[in-house]
Parts: sequence; structure tokens; C-alpha cells
Amino acid sequence: MPLSVAPGLRIFGNPNENSPVFVTANFDLTVKRLIQHLKNQDCYLLIAPTSGINVWCAARGSNFTAHSVISVVKTSDINEKVTHRILILPQLSASGIDVKLVKRETGWDCKFGPVYAQDIPEYVADGLKKTDKMRRVRWPFIDRIDVGLGISTTFLIFVLIIIGFFLKDWLVEVFVLGWGLVFLMYGLHPFIPGKSGWRKILFLEILIVIGVVSFTFLAIDQTKYIQNLLFIVMGLILIVGIDFDGATPLQKSEFDPILDKIGIQGLGNIKFSGRSKIVNSKIVLDQSKCTKCGMCYDICPKGVFEMVDEYKKMLNKYPEKCVTCEACVSQCLTGALTLRV
Repeated sequence: MPLSVAPGLRIFGNPNENSPVFVTANFDLTVKRLIQHLKNQDCYLLIAPTSGINVWCAARGSNFTAHSVISVVKTSDINEKVTHRILILPQLSASGIDVKLVKRETGWDCKFGPVYAQDIPEYVADGLKKTDKMRRVRWPFIDRIDVGLGISTTFLIFVLIIIGFFLKDWLVEVFVLGWGLVFLMYGLHPFIPGKSGWRKILFLEILIVIGVVSFTFLAIDQTKYIQNLLFIVMGLILIVGIDFDGATPLQKSEFDPILDKIGIQGLGNIKFSGRSKIVNSKIVLDQSKCTKCGMCYDICPKGVFEMVDEYKKMLNKYPEKCVTCEACVSQCLTGALTLRV
């Protein structure tokens, strides 16, 4: 807290008129982590107003748009500091920013940098060229735990406070089980059966129900205590996994639409209805309109597209990987890519 930082221009190192200009969202954690990888660079950073929402969620939820970029370009003095006119946007903002509008309103061209801030030093050293690794979203163990802790901490602290007041005898158990489930559920997230987050939660709950029934019929010593523990686990699984898909990169939140329907629009300046949205649909490539510019390949976070040089053809080669984030549709210059629901 606070979740947002003031939009505007930040300067790193000793940049000159040819130094790169990066753009990001004004989510506090995003800015802090980005700074860690820019502090040894000679560059400029434009922090765009995105209602304190991170790059991906803001871009998909219409909070990180061309207008966000235009406003920070026009209100900063970046035009006077560099002679080039190239903005380096986060790759995961590609689904929400109309780069043609940015060009028309500011005179600046846009290109999309790496997915991860940690790749920026190598990206700059290589002359602003991306490798395949820099283009792709990864979901390794450390990232899963990082996100799990970020999402679950507030909920678990709230639960522990309530337990401390009303069921203090169970405080230690709830503390251990709660944090244990964060590491277990997020650490094993890709391996838990189920295509969606709530299906994964249902699978875990069924396992616990089987455990409760088994201990009931076995009637072994301390059965009542173990049963109570299992019931606590069932409740904690729901709390820890309340937005299991919304916590993952490039997946649709199943929790936000429910909050929206029951009238909970947001918390402070965070609007739940304006966060990441993905519709279940299919991307269609029309070869007759395709100019083989490679933009779809460059910005696809899942590696769906491939350029076949010998045929001078762009292929939608791995459609099963597509999460229909619509970045390719938004950035295709000729309309060769469309969304079919």
C-alpha cells in the first residue's frame, strides 16, 4: 500500500538523446521491480496512469490504453530529452494499446519489449532485439509462490485474526495449514487436475471429502480432531484458491465476474470489472491478408505463431497453446487475424 505510484517520467543513470524510453503501468509493485533492472541502465521510464493496476490486467481491462501512453508522453518533457521517437512498451500491454493512435497523437512509434523486466539489460545490450525466451510467458515455481503469497497473505491474516478471537485453540493449526496450502497449491498449480482454477479447487475438495469419509468409517483414535482439521483445510482451500486462475499469467479470472454480479465493483482504486478479461474464442488467420511482418510472432506470449521462411508464410502452428489474449488481433496491421467466438 498504496497500490499506485504517480505517473510521470523517471530517469536512470546518465541517459543521452539516443537512450531508450521504456513505458510501464503505475502499479507500485511493477514499478519497484522494474526499477531493480533499470537502475544500472542509462534510460528513461514513462509511468503511465493505469489506475494502479499491473500491465497485463490493465491492458486486458481497458486501463492501460493508447490514451494512457499519450497522456504521459504529452505531460512529460520526454520530447525534449531524446531525438528518436521510439517507445518501448511492455509486451503484455499489446492486447490493449492502439499503437497507430499513439503515433497519430504523439508522433512516437511503439515497439514491444520483453515480457519480463529481468531480460531488459540483455535486450538493451543486444540493440533492442528480443530472443524467443524474452517473448514467452513462463510460470515457474518461484513465480507461482510469489503470486500465491501476494494474493493469499491479506486473506490469511484476516482469517487468523478471526480465529484468534473466536477459536484460539485452533490458531496454530490454521496458521500452519494456511501457509502450507499456499506453497502446496500454488507450487503444484500446473499439476493439479482441472482445466480451470475452480475445477482444480473442486478436485482438492473432493480429496478432502474422501478423507473425511474415510476417517469417519475407520473410527481410529483422534478421528474427531482429524475430521475437524480436514474441514478447516476445506475452508482454507477455498480462501487460498479464491482467484486461482486470475493469479496465473494469461488466464481468465473466475472470481471477478462474480464480484461484479453481486455489486462489488472494486477495492479502493482497483476496479475488479476492469481487470484482465479473456473470452473463450478462436484466433483465425487469413493468409490472403497476411504480409508476413512477424508482429504476431513477436508479441504472442505463448509461441502460437511461426514464420516458415521457405514458403514466406506465417502459420498459426500451435493453436492449442492459444489463450485468446487478442494481442495479435489488436496489433495486426492488415486485419489478417480475427477473433471467432
